[in-house]
Amino acid sequence: MTSPFEIFRSPVILRRFQSGGYTNGRWIDGAYTDTQITSSIQPMKGEEMQKLPEARRDSEGYKLFTSTLINTVTSVNPDLILVFGKTFEVIQVFPWQNAPAMGLVNHYKYLVLRLEGQ
Repeated sequence: MTSPFEIFRSPVILRRFQSGGYTNGRWIDGAYTDTQITSSIQPMKGEEMQKLPEARRDSEGYKLFTSTLINTVTSVNPDLILVFGKTFEVIQVFPWQNAPAMGLVNHYKYLVLRLEGQ
């Protein structure tokens, strides 16, 4: 059954990287795959921006709400999010795993910041 919240979600691209490795003594980055997911995209509030490290407070940032598990910057191979023609990195995740008896949809809240020069 499709979630009733899908009507609030927009398509975004999830870019997932494979592990890299050495070939003939040279490091070769892993390939990536792009997958379309759906997410509710919301602007970050001022108080959320203030909680970021000082050097990152001027970055363009959003909150994403999705049921897709995304690798953050604390992962070995962090994922990137492509939205609005720009590239963002996922800096924080908040799992919202609700009790099924309550009828609420399990999902994740992600904070994403635009990569410099992207």
